[in-house]
Amino acid sequence: MKHKYSAIVFLIFFFTFSLKAQDYQKEINHLEKEILKLGIKKDSLNSAVKNLKLSILHEKLEKFGLPKYEKDVEIVSHPALILSYNEKHEQANWVAHIISKEITGKGFSRTNDFRPDPLVKTGSTEEKDFFIKTMKPDGTYSYDGFGYDRGHLAPSADFRWNKEAMSESYFYSNMSPQLPNFNRGIWAKTESFLREYVAENNHDLYVVTGGILTDDLPKVERSIHKESIPKSFYKVALDTEGDTLEGIAFIIPNEGSDYPVISFAVPIDSVEKITNINFFASLPDSIQNIFEKTVDIKHWQTKNRKNNHKPVSRHK
Repeated sequence: MKHKYSAIVFLIFFFTFSLKAQDYQKEINHLEKEILKLGIKKDSLNSAVKNLKLSILHEKLEKFGLPKYEKDVEIVSHPALILSYNEKHEQANWVAHIISKEITGKGFSRTNDFRPDPLVKTGSTEEKDFFIKTMKPDGTYSYDGFGYDRGHLAPSADFRWNKEAMSESYFYSNMSPQLPNFNRGIWAKTESFLREYVAENNHDLYVVTGGILTDDLPKVERSIHKESIPKSFYKVALDTEGDTLEGIAFIIPNEGSDYPVISFAVPIDSVEKITNINFFASLPDSIQNIFEKTVDIKHWQTKNRKNNHKPVSRHK
């Protein structure tokens, strides 16, 4: 009888506890739903803030960052980058963008969503201009490459703070045929060089990039659009947020190199003479002369690159 009584007491206690536990669980479920809603709202607000920041950068780029161009030149404007498309060479004359100080925060991974640019009226290059992709019987793919990477002009990592902006960097209008040892070597190092500068100085940086396009360039013969293969590429950059206006440019052959990035540095004027492009054309000549005639190598070297001196032998 005693055991039976104890069992009844336990059941009553357990039932009472279960009711309380159910109430607790309901409250937990409610709070977890609220947390989820807040998380979704936070993500939405963060996305809205990043897109507004991108809009500000786009307006700055339009106002200060574009080269001079003629009315008959096709200008393609995306939120993250603006480019001048050259139908003859089937690639951009130049691509302008801003490396934002936002890159110092948590970033997105590569999207790798390569695709034709729908805003290029004459049609941009596409996948078949760089390799042939064939499905095998087992469902996997074989790749027959033409010997060139799909080389970014405005690099995807410059936009890692904004997923939509990064995705835009994968338009084929932002690609040029680059030898693998160039694209994955000295070119990638040059891109990192400028990002490191932005991160260390906490300054936005105007950047314009392109291949040096001339009439005698070879073509990718197996491609469907027969795009030109630049012998060299250039990149120019302008920092307007320091105590003085500072500019730097690079001219780098489309080949592998073991030289440090800074050894390819030249004044912006040097690139203008070779390409016949007037960079940062909205600024008065008197202002352009401040940062285009010379380049202060020491200013652009970040702390971990201070010992990278410009070798004389490369220019002989």
